[in-house]
Amino acid sequence: MFKCEGFRRRRKAERPAEILDAAFAAFADRGYAATRLEDVAARAGVTKGTIYLYFPTKEKLFEDMVRSHSAGLLSEADAFLAGAEGTSADRLRTLLHFLYTRCVEDRCGREILRFMVAEGKLFPQLVAENYRDFVMPMLAMVNALVDQGVAAGQFRADLPRETVRIVIAPTFFLSVIRLIFGDAPPVDEEAYVEAHINMALAGLLAKPA
Repeated sequence: MFKCEGFRRRRKAERPAEILDAAFAAFADRGYAATRLEDVAARAGVTKGTIYLYFPTKEKLFEDMVRSHSAGLLSEADAFLAGAEGTSADRLRTLLHFLYTRCVEDRCGREILRFMVAEGKLFPQLVAENYRDFVMPMLAMVNALVDQGVAAGQFRADLPRETVRIVIAPTFFLSVIRLIFGDAPPVDEEAYVEAHINMALAGLLAKPA
């Protein structure tokens, strides 16, 4: 009896996450407008009424889904960078490879970008949150790395203020290409990534005295 009760409690605790995962799949496949709560319920293996126990509206479900699938990316990047060794150029290369992996190769990263672009007018607060909680901290992370390189004499001291935005912008372009063309993009992704990183570093590195 106690084992059954424990199992039920465990299942109940896991249910919101399962519903959010089902919502991600449904919204990614059909878009916000075309997705019905019945679709999400079917994917999650629950009733529509069960969804309402945790998420009172479709809007709330979408918002919580985006937040839950965005959470952790920044801390992952921070931890990944903390473990990176070498010069500032080496560490920047490592961080950019991480961003390509999480924002381009990983479907979740790509779809979050799609949600922001496609549904942004319906959810302006969600877009603002994403910019505040992910984009700005990521820019700050890259900026700190560049500043360290400048202080160490590895990067140029006369870099324009918008340098960090230009450094990470190509990752978003490749994400868009993958969103449009799926798993058969008309781009050699490996060559694209290396070209981007090499060009970025060529512009950042201090010239030998």
